[in-house]
Amino acid sequence: MLSLLHTYVTVYELRNFSKAAEMLYLSQPTVSVHIQKLEEMTDTPLFIRNEKKGVEPTEFGEMFYIKALNLIKDWGSTLDEIKQKKTNRKHYTILISHSIAEMYFNNFIPSLILTFSEFDFDFLVKNSEEIIHAITNEKNVIGLIEKPTNRSDFNETILLEDQMVHVGSQDSPYWIEREENSGMRFYQELYLDQKKLHLHTITTNSLSFLVKLLENNIGQTLVSKKALDYLPQSIDWKDTQFKRHLTLIQKTEPLKNSDAGKLTTFLKTQIKKQQP
Repeated sequence: MLSLLHTYVTVYELRNFSKAAEMLYLSQPTVSVHIQKLEEMTDTPLFIRNEKKGVEPTEFGEMFYIKALNLIKDWGSTLDEIKQKKTNRKHYTILISHSIAEMYFNNFIPSLILTFSEFDFDFLVKNSEEIIHAITNEKNVIGLIEKPTNRSDFNETILLEDQMVHVGSQDSPYWIEREENSGMRFYQELYLDQKKLHLHTITTNSLSFLVKLLENNIGQTLVSKKALDYLPQSIDWKDTQFKRHLTLIQKTEPLKNSDAGKLTTFLKTQIKKQQP
């Protein structure tokens, strides 16, 4: 059944039986048989065949695509859970905001894995709102974000106080802003409002893109003082009154000697070591 679902998803996304066959290393007749079996099982056509335009999903085909993706995902999750239970290994997901990932977390990933070699990890970079949503709904998730949430159902650990600086030419007509719902965007909007600045905007979710723009004298923005490590020494910058707290959030408070407690202590120590 799983092979049929993989075939269906591939045909749906490529809209072509021949290309799907190449992608899956199957013959085209085999791909056709897989789709035919699914149509027989569901008792409904899933694709409209057109020799010139390839194939297009029917209304039922559109619905089946979403269901197929969920079934494949659930099967993968089931296998992972069985594997973890058999090996008795623990699994943690660490969600990191873009700025923390690029300026802090990337520097100690090898040490983290070696220190907690008995764990399996997922490291995912998301914006702050996505991290908060994930921790609300999932287990064994730790989030590193750029602002406190003040949520009564979260345990929050302040990692460090982060000084914010204004960088770039203040004569530039462009303001470089981070993506919507990010922690940095929150402070940038406060700063713009306070300074009554009205500029053209360039939006990015990447620190490296932001650095490249500033290196070429394009734009001005508010960033962490830590970001100056990635910029030429000649870049214009000045301190501001804005400071933020880099914060570790979890659903429940970790016990001091628990795995989660040890992991929390490790993350806090490693990030503090890199404070500018």
